Amino acid sequence: MKKPFEISVQSRITIVLLFFFAVLAVLIGRLFILQVVQNREYTKLAARQHRLIKEILPERGIIYVQEKNANLIPLAMNKVQKNITVSPQNIKDERFVASLLAKEFGVKEKDLLLKLADKSDLYEVLIKNADSEKAKQVEERRLDGLFLEEEKRRVYPHGSIASHLLGFVSKEAEEEEGRYGLERYYEAALSGNKGFFEGAKDNAGFWVALGRRIVRPPKNGSNLVLTIDYNIQSKTEVVLEGVMHKWQAVSGTILVTEPKTGRILAMASRPVFDPNNFSKERNLSVFLNPLVESMYELGSVLKPVTMAGGLEEKLVTPDSTYEDPGSVKFGSYTVRNFDGKSYKTQTMTQVLEKSLNTGAVYVARLLGKERQLEYLKRFGFGEKTAVDLPGEITGDLSNLSGGKDIDFATASFGQGIAVTPMQLAMAIGVIANGGNLMKPHVVERVIDDSGNESKKNPEIKRNVLSKETAEKLTQMLVSAVKSGFENRAGVKGYFVAGKTGTAQVPRRDARGYSDKVIHTFVGYAPAFNPRFLVLLQLNEPKGNRFAANTLTPAFHDVAEFILNYYEIPPDEVN
Repeated sequence: MKKPFEISVQSRITIVLLFFFAVLAVLIGRLFILQVVQNREYTKLAARQHRLIKEILPERGIIYVQEKNANLIPLAMNKVQKNITVSPQNIKDERFVASLLAKEFGVKEKDLLLKLADKSDLYEVLIKNADSEKAKQVEERRLDGLFLEEEKRRVYPHGSIASHLLGFVSKEAEEEEGRYGLERYYEAALSGNKGFFEGAKDNAGFWVALGRRIVRPPKNGSNLVLTIDYNIQSKTEVVLEGVMHKWQAVSGTILVTEPKTGRILAMASRPVFDPNNFSKERNLSVFLNPLVESMYELGSVLKPVTMAGGLEEKLVTPDSTYEDPGSVKFGSYTVRNFDGKSYKTQTMTQVLEKSLNTGAVYVARLLGKERQLEYLKRFGFGEKTAVDLPGEITGDLSNLSGGKDIDFATASFGQGIAVTPMQLAMAIGVIANGGNLMKPHVVERVIDDSGNESKKNPEIKRNVLSKETAEKLTQMLVSAVKSGFENRAGVKGYFVAGKTGTAQVPRRDARGYSDKVIHTFVGYAPAFNPRFLVLLQLNEPKGNRFAANTLTPAFHDVAEFILNYYEIPPDEVN
């Protein structure tokens, strides 16, 4: 018989053994669950700890302009810049680092010290777009907490040239997005498609070469080749800058098109901005392209449109005459010639030469309100030109909806209705190219990541005038340049067609007009086989009231340059 003490020890041993067996059973059960039952789930979790899926950003497409020999020049491209970054908590001597960088890169030492002061900060950019050689020298010092990193950014190597046309790229976090201009309009084509990278890392955080793979490669953005000619663009920028300065205008634009195709050869506007430093601009309206995003009452440059309706409907001929009374009354309103004079018997050609308001009213009355409005619309006013630029507006013909005689009278010489400069250029282009309204375009070719090209061909929106009417109007506009106020627009040896316009600016309270004016000139050459059309506009110039004095010399300079640049032989026999 066992003693009580022996039974007690044996029982305790049995309990301990049972406990360990129970724990072992639980462990075995748990291992079974983990390795067999939940094997797939935990395998995925383990893989996630060592496998990384990362986005690969595509290369943004380049925007090119060209020269007459088809040589391409980039106006928007991508550049890898070097930034000097810092981990403030790892910097041992803030003053030494700040002094070194301030001396090397010309920045304020106190600004750097502010960024280095917060020791809880893990990352701070001290110098963006640092000079490569200087950045390399700083890196070779191997200062604790100081690093050199690369960042890809959008750059515009020619600064503010064609900035309203291009727009700019804004970078939010890691991704870029086009703002304004072509960068916005062609965002989908330029930006491309992101790719995804999948790879594995070991426990130390290093890439495992075996099995590394790209799930989906990025598709880089398409390149754009513009219709813009770099040399013509550069010339217009210089001319516009000069004429703006001379007449102290608030703003101004120059547009050069190819009437037969609708191709845009140059597009310059002032005030201007630098797309490399767009964030410095405080007035966001400077980013808008006034050629398509603003509308104006442009005055007598619309008289050829009114005259076109009269000629096309065979109500007048270039030699038809009328008696100019000097003024015409419409109830309490009176329409006068710009100088208030009466010129007695005048031909329709002389109406354009002398820019007679009463002559435009005479033709409009012959047309009647319905046909006058119809021709305005046929020429493209009141609708978008469909140019490949963002933000285009339709202009405003609503003043004619009331059917008032005075409103149709003033519309005949370009007051009371608002149009965009692009609409006006394409409307006068109808006369220049033989009667067709063209669709303007600024992108000639789109070249995708694989090298495939899609080219834009000239597109006729509709026929507006007969070729005969267009030729008669061209002859009348040539006469306006030779014998009218536009004579300083002429270029020796060439037939040049053109028309000026001086329009009053409406008051802000919409009650009548102010003393401020808008000057416009539109001309094309060689007149009977035009290679180019130029529109110039000055808003609120000072020191001279008439566009014939401010803009005709500027047109002459641009026209003479293009004629020589294209080596176009003279067409006028002296």
